[in-house]
Amino acid sequence: MKKKMLINAIDEEQSRMAIVDSDGKLTEFNIQMSTKEPTTGNIYKGVVVKVERGLHAAFVDYGSNRNGFLPLHDVSSEYFPEQKEDNKPAPKPTLKAGQEVLVQVQREAKDRKGAMLTTYISLAGRYLVLMPNKQNTGISRKIEDEADRKKLKELMEQINKDEQIGYIVRTAGMNRKKQELSSDYQRLLRLWNDIQKKAKTAPTPSLIYQESDFGVRSLRDYFTPDINETRVDDIETFRKMKDYCKAVSPRSIKLIKHYNEKTPIFDKYQVEDQITAIYRERVSLRSGGYIIINPTEAMITIDVNSGRALSKTNIEQTAFQTNLEAAEEIARQLRLRDLGGLIVIDFIDMMDSRHNTEVERTFKKALSLDRARIQLLKISKLGTLELSRQKKQSTIQEISYTVCPHCKGSGLRPSLEYTALGIFRKIKTEVVKGESSAINTTLPYEVADYLLNQKRDEISKLESLHDTSIHISGSPGIQWGESKFELIKKEIASVVPINENNQSKTPDKSGELDIKPVKKKPHRPYKKRSDIRKSKPSDKPHEPVIAETAEREAAGKKDKHQSVLSQIINILKR
Repeated sequence: MKKKMLINAIDEEQSRMAIVDSDGKLTEFNIQMSTKEPTTGNIYKGVVVKVERGLHAAFVDYGSNRNGFLPLHDVSSEYFPEQKEDNKPAPKPTLKAGQEVLVQVQREAKDRKGAMLTTYISLAGRYLVLMPNKQNTGISRKIEDEADRKKLKELMEQINKDEQIGYIVRTAGMNRKKQELSSDYQRLLRLWNDIQKKAKTAPTPSLIYQESDFGVRSLRDYFTPDINETRVDDIETFRKMKDYCKAVSPRSIKLIKHYNEKTPIFDKYQVEDQITAIYRERVSLRSGGYIIINPTEAMITIDVNSGRALSKTNIEQTAFQTNLEAAEEIARQLRLRDLGGLIVIDFIDMMDSRHNTEVERTFKKALSLDRARIQLLKISKLGTLELSRQKKQSTIQEISYTVCPHCKGSGLRPSLEYTALGIFRKIKTEVVKGESSAINTTLPYEVADYLLNQKRDEISKLESLHDTSIHISGSPGIQWGESKFELIKKEIASVVPINENNQSKTPDKSGELDIKPVKKKPHRPYKKRSDIRKSKPSDKPHEPVIAETAEREAAGKKDKHQSVLSQIINILKR
């Protein structure tokens, strides 16, 4: 079946590669983001930071934010100099802190795990993989024909007869002439010599070798004989791919063409919708069934369900047909999503052992198209099948997506009632402490509205009971499940201590007590009522007087005037 390779690299932020068959079905996909460039295959000059005996590994600073993990069994013997004295056995080989090492990234860093490193360098070419630190040689396991394997081995012995360098002939090297294999081998050998020269003078840590351009890497790793055309929409990427193809496979240059139409290349070949489906958790099957792909920290779980394909007449046959279809689709999804690590598939239970065997055979055949190394087990009594797929770089989803700020990657978030009640309990906890005169809370709009409408009475009781003001407001900048609290502490009145000598103690600026005498109020002598009457009237207004007292004084003044008048009359009569 003829296929097409499509390279979409016209945007600087993102480069994509897709391979479609003659029916337009997506069979391979790869993506690279400029913000998350892959490091797998890069070579660094690093320094050993620490050696952990218990882990039998070392941590290496190679210039990344997190130190890399270097298993000691992946350390070449050249870093373990043998020392023999008086016929005594050599000490156990080990690394030392501060020792410089040339390492290559085997697996990229993920979450809290650092990158997996190795000192056994491997340089991938179009037809060969050069292994300078090893002397092992081999042929790709996917080349199963013994005659082809024997022929390739003979050719490589002629090419590599004077060099003590290991190699592996890739699947693409099958049916290639000696000249093509030799050209690829010499090119890789020159690359290794350049790496060694650069490593001698480069500082530590530093990048020594970076993997090829995205288009060149796609051509090197994904191009197969059944691809009859390669279309590239970016002119610079097109030129790099032409130059690479001219060096390693001149007869394939005519298959690389520049795509310069106005319609985007992936829309032209109706690939966009198929790429969108890669990121979905659920994948539908033609029969009406579906599979659920759920990556976790420990493994990737895949569940097969019959869905609408359920038949009441023959359940066993329905399960068998659904599992067969799911086996082919799962193998395709593993390639498209580049899922690696431990994978567990829960097939629909089948009673007939022959059906289980047929599903295993179909799945194994579908996996034969995969470039990654796979270890496959049989279906267990519980209906599950386990396999391990080689993982070198981040998955398609990890490259393209970021963790959701609302659910933190779980796919779930707390309900409105659960979130609001949690906030209300926090408010209540702060109020009953009695330390705050006011509490200002900023929440998502929905949570704030719920508390103001459903918990208004309880909030009012808290305010009046504890003499605390509670203010709740909503903000679009607050994520679901988050909150902001502002606590305004109560003011405590300061008490000035008085010593025995009637002096106040107040701290000065230096923190020491400054003792100052307290001024006494002047003593006012007691005045009799008669003295008050004789005193001159004041200019200041008097305070109101009780009515009975005013009447009594007025009556006394009247009696006094009458007695004086009667005395004057008596004197005149005389």
